[in-house]
Amino acid sequence: ASRAPRASTSASASALDFYSPDFDPALALRKDSGAVPPRPRARALDTVRQCRRLLPSGADEGEGGLGRGGARATRDATSFAAQARAKQRAEKFTKQGEKFAQRERVCDVLANSKHARDGPLRVLRDARERRERVKIVTRHARGVRGVATAYVEAFDKFSNMILTDVEETYSVRVMREVEKERTLPSEIDGGATTTETKTRILPKLDVRTRRIQQVFVRGEQIVSVSIPPSGA
Repeated sequence: ASRAPRASTSASASALDFYSPDFDPALALRKDSGAVPPRPRARALDTVRQCRRLLPSGADEGEGGLGRGGARATRDATSFAAQARAKQRAEKFTKQGEKFAQRERVCDVLANSKHARDGPLRVLRDARERRERVKIVTRHARGVRGVATAYVEAFDKFSNMILTDVEETYSVRVMREVEKERTLPSEIDGGATTTETKTRILPKLDVRTRRIQQVFVRGEQIVSVSIPPSGA
């Protein structure tokens, strides 16, 4: 009876001995096992390929294993070829990007066109080059919509514009209820009067202000464009 615990303790120690043929990995991985690796600070080999160098030289892993011949070598060659093709595509895209960066911007092409150098559009071209704010009066179907001041980022011969840092004051037509009282003579008593209240829905122009980072304005919605005086 006294020998059984010793045998159990000896078997447990042998199962946690990394150099013992009875070593039990599952038991050693338990938190309460208390197993200490021979080299606790050694870097773990987390893939089968990293463990390959621990095998003796010339060891045969069998068919489909990690030997220098066979399927693994074929996959490596295919992988290297795919990597080379991906590198070529990356170099191609890099060259195309550098070539595209050297091209003139579309905004600059439109600003330097013949229509922008001569005629009324020259005001927009000068304001864009000098980085001056312009005053733009816009309209809608019923008349003038509002006034906006902004920087001109781009424009074309149809006066379509891309504006930045926009400050706009505009009017919106809203419907509101209006109560109206009316005095009527009483039909029952000849000398008395009655008061009647009627509610009507009438349109009203509501003036609003907003600030926009960037906006596109169609040329057909623009009434006039001017450069306000400095400090205005």
